[in-house]
Amino acid sequence: MDTYNKIDTLAPGKRNAQLNLLDEALRRVLSGIFGRRQHSDRVLAAYFRENRRCGSRDRAFISESVYALLRNWGFLRKYLPGERLEELESGTVRFTSRELAALLMAGCFIAGDMTNAEIIRNGKELYTKLPAPANSPERRARQMADYFSTEAVITIGDLLPDWVHDALPSGIDKDSFIKALGERPPIYLRLQCNAGQRSAVLEELEAHEAEVTEIPNVKDALAIRAKVNMYSLESYRKGWFEIQDLASQCVGLICQAKPGSRWLDACAGAGGKTLQLAQMMKRKGNVTASDLRSYKLEDLRKRARRAGFPNITTRENIAASGRVKHPFDGVLVDAPCSCSGVWRRNPGAQWILTMEEVEELAIQQLEILETYAKAVRSGGILVYATCSVFDTENSGVVRKFLEKHPEFKLDPFEHPLTGNIAPGMLRVDGWNFNCDTLFAARMIKVD
Repeated sequence: MDTYNKIDTLAPGKRNAQLNLLDEALRRVLSGIFGRRQHSDRVLAAYFRENRRCGSRDRAFISESVYALLRNWGFLRKYLPGERLEELESGTVRFTSRELAALLMAGCFIAGDMTNAEIIRNGKELYTKLPAPANSPERRARQMADYFSTEAVITIGDLLPDWVHDALPSGIDKDSFIKALGERPPIYLRLQCNAGQRSAVLEELEAHEAEVTEIPNVKDALAIRAKVNMYSLESYRKGWFEIQDLASQCVGLICQAKPGSRWLDACAGAGGKTLQLAQMMKRKGNVTASDLRSYKLEDLRKRARRAGFPNITTRENIAASGRVKHPFDGVLVDAPCSCSGVWRRNPGAQWILTMEEVEELAIQQLEILETYAKAVRSGGILVYATCSVFDTENSGVVRKFLEKHPEFKLDPFEHPLTGNIAPGMLRVDGWNFNCDTLFAARMIKVD
């Protein structure tokens, strides 16, 4: 793993200060996840905003180390005595700095990040020399069990809570799903510019030594590995690209929005898919974005102005008005969900979700889908999407909806990444395409 840190690049005083920041950040993240059920990326981002003394090297070192611990928490928790584990997973972080450093060192070692593992071990003068790392995370986790003289039995399945194993869809490649949780996917960009501007985007990325990969079958998508903040780039400020995961881009492509049509993005959030629909429509027609959260729509309005989209309007909580006066050609319902398909980007989230919550979400999702189905004109399209891996939230919701609403039928479509025909429902498996995992169903109103 490439890191920004080398053992001998920082003076001892600076290194100690960096390790203290790491300890402080980890305590904030652990208490945020287990005590307040927050996502790790948001907690860490808030910590950096509050601590301007963290430079770019500090942020990189802290992020890499904290995420290594969280990605391997299923292994690390097996090293802890039951009482200490229960206390920590209730949100009470009473561990000493040395104890937390030992967990961080082990997390980095299991992740294959020997540089940061050695930085932490040396900085905190932990134990003896680390062993030569084995060639897989679970084997390195067993090495750490021996290193700490514990008798823990380690398997790859430890990276998920027991209930998740039972809830995963039948036929899923479980080992690949679990192994993918140990790696963060690349950043994906969606270009929304002309050919000349595209060249300028690529030139700017090259100037920042970004590793850029074009995606077959998705001409506007780029996979990026880079150390630069994408939001700081001039081409972003000009609205020539948006940051949007590849799986999320697939949802827009499944909608197949046509120029001049009218679409409703019912749960728009900050509007990544709204912007994509508007671009697919060649800035003709209209996309109405709706959300319960007005501040999210304000963010969308800023993004639309930056990119010069004239065909986007926003309307807060359009569902509150009941049946719409003029039904839409298409409605996208990207429903609130468990976010289990984005655990790779939010490590640790699997340890605070329950099956009861998944089942409650499925009830809400069906209600939301039924509400917005009323906004589809006869012959129009209804697309339901989640970033969940669970059938309970995905095909289960769609089948219940179709049973209650025979006026809608599944509408087959082309898989955006493979070209194969999907029979109206599709799960984009992130472990196969190095992206998030996402589900989408496309239905047509036939009455």
